[in-house]
Amino acid sequence: MRLKPEQLGTHLKRGELAPVYFISGDEPLQRLESLDLIRSKARQSGYDERNVFNIDKSFDWESFNQASANLSLFASRRIIELRMAAPKPGKEGAATIIGCLEEANPDTILLISAEKMDKSVQNTKWVKAVEKVGVLIQTWPVSPAQLPDWIQGRFKLLDKQIDHDAAQFIAQRVEGNLLAARQEIEKLNLLIDKPSIALGDILNAVADSSRYDVFAMIESAYFGSVERTLTMLHGLRKEGTEPIVLFGALMWEFRRTCFLAFEKARGSNMDQLYRQHRIWDAKQRSIEAVLRRHDCKQLQKLLAYCAKLDRTLKSADKQMAWEKLDMLLLAIAGVTSQLI
Repeated sequence: MRLKPEQLGTHLKRGELAPVYFISGDEPLQRLESLDLIRSKARQSGYDERNVFNIDKSFDWESFNQASANLSLFASRRIIELRMAAPKPGKEGAATIIGCLEEANPDTILLISAEKMDKSVQNTKWVKAVEKVGVLIQTWPVSPAQLPDWIQGRFKLLDKQIDHDAAQFIAQRVEGNLLAARQEIEKLNLLIDKPSIALGDILNAVADSSRYDVFAMIESAYFGSVERTLTMLHGLRKEGTEPIVLFGALMWEFRRTCFLAFEKARGSNMDQLYRQHRIWDAKQRSIEAVLRRHDCKQLQKLLAYCAKLDRTLKSADKQMAWEKLDMLLLAIAGVTSQLI
């Protein structure tokens, strides 16, 4: 049978576990949570042993055959997991999976996970065999328009309500990343001890929280908020954050910004570029703030400075690394600097 991720919980509560589950898709959080639900139900049902196989082109399927044929002396029930990057086990793998399903052992659950599969894979014999005797679940990314509703649904699971403006604020902050959205929800659930949450509650909680946020610091520099940027940078340092962690996050964002600046100078359509790179409205505003402040030549100089900072980080001179991070962020924020 086929189930949606949101139907899995009800399915597991209703009765016995299926002999096989196949979870596929390119949305990591839904895939991970679906697998965790099945593992949890299996443990409750006495499946105490777990064998995990990571499948690649060189995988020895005989090792899987042996594992599926022999039970441990110390456990009567177990889960066998097959983890595939692409849902293509090859001719031998497909035949092995079909054979395992035809000789199903009631004391063994087969749990298969893989990235998104196309129509051609869905029509293969081994996937059809899984669907016939077990459960097939495909996960799909949550669209920007759907994300606020998804966030409201997650708060509901915590017995809390959140209004649409507040949910929209979180959606813009996480830019479609469900793992980041879950982390934000869990953090806010701890910070806000109220059954109903509004946007003002979130803003106050973020302002009062002593936990500094790396990406918020970068966004602050992009918008030119010098004092706030330095406060967050120094706060992160006091918390023991490694400078290389900050630098890695900054470079992920800054390289993309430099690329967009170059394309804008060439006359490329920015709306198309933003859609192509899945850059949302809130992030667009911070990038545009940088592009108004710096031209391509200035950004190129800052990028060259980043290479020097990278060498400093590799030299393990943390004091110098922090000083150079300070200078870089100030330059991005618009403070007059010799760097540009």
